[in-house]
Amino acid sequence: MLLTGLMISVVYGFAVPVVVALCFAAAYAARLQIALKTGRSFKISLPINILINVVGLAMGLQLSMMITHATFGATTTVGLYLTSMIFGGGVIVAFSFYFAYKQAKEEALALRAEAAEARYHMLENRMRPHFLFNALNSLAELIESGQQNAAETTYKLSDLYRQILANSGLKTAPLDSEIDIVRLYLELEQLRFGSRLSFSIEQPGNSHQIFLPSLTLQTLVENAIKHGIAPSIEGGHITVEVMAVEIAHHPDKLYALRVTNTGTRYRPQVSNNGTGLANTRARLELLYGNRHDFKIESDLQGHTVASFNFTGEKID
Repeated sequence: MLLTGLMISVVYGFAVPVVVALCFAAAYAARLQIALKTGRSFKISLPINILINVVGLAMGLQLSMMITHATFGATTTVGLYLTSMIFGGGVIVAFSFYFAYKQAKEEALALRAEAAEARYHMLENRMRPHFLFNALNSLAELIESGQQNAAETTYKLSDLYRQILANSGLKTAPLDSEIDIVRLYLELEQLRFGSRLSFSIEQPGNSHQIFLPSLTLQTLVENAIKHGIAPSIEGGHITVEVMAVEIAHHPDKLYALRVTNTGTRYRPQVSNNGTGLANTRARLELLYGNRHDFKIESDLQGHTVASFNFTGEKID
């Protein structure tokens, strides 16, 4: 008798949850089909959630009673019915809490993704006027000094900003287009600094297949001129390098970008507080997490080196 009661409990213990789970699977499959056909998605609300539990409970109890009657010859008594209802009610509560938790988690992840996307676009939009203000300041210096190449600078600035606007609408842009922007920007700055500024660029042969967070390279070069070249009487040299690297604990293929400048020595209290660099750090964090390893430091020769890692993949 005790063994029979135990076996009946086992039947209810498996049959009811399985039937309730199948009801939920059918409901989610129906939701997916509706979304595929109509292009519109909807959530399973709490009342529908409870209804699915109740239907599943009723079907599960009926199935359990049929199995126990056919297998053990047990008839449905008031005590067995009440016990089944209590057990089934527990199943309903458990499933309701589980699916409520799952839905809340999905909504929280969706909100975090939307917040991250909004923050990224905010940072991206702040970088465009930040560059334009600095470029206009450089142009004003040329005009005030009476240099004849002010008009040429204006035209080049127009071309440069047109390219920047094209890339600023992207999360990641082809490396070769980002280098084109930097090369044009440095040529513009050479009109202002003359022989005080020189530069070199080293890039992989497949740079058109490598994608870089848009305008981050230009921001680092701009920072190098502002804090390294401009304050130095002798000026200096800027080197841009992009190379493939292997980093421990990071099995994914990564690329390293380095912007090195001579001139005024690196001063963290000055160089690290700019809006452009703060935005760059934040954007890299959103795109790559802790893999970017962004840093600015002095090398053994006293040159300033700004660097970060990136995956090279296109991110829309």
